[in-house]
Amino acid sequence: MITVVIFMTWVMFFDDISIPKWVSQKRNTKNILEQIETLENKTKELEERLKYKNNRDTIEKFARENYYMKRNNEVIYIFD
Repeated sequence: MITVVIFMTWVMFFDDISIPKWVSQKRNTKNILEQIETLENKTKELEERLKYKNNRDTIEKFARENYYMKRNNEVIYIFD
């Protein structure tokens, strides 16, 4: 019985596949998956911006909508 308890303790806490290591790896995996999701969202956003790069009209539209740029003879009203 003592041998079984010692063996189980060894396997659960000191072996390469111990519970603390498993929990740590699980947490690390979760963090990495969250980073992947964040980077995929940023990639989609950058791809959306690249669409505007090809055409002058779309560049102007993007600048007006996102950066509130205007022409010299215009007045811009922003409503929230």
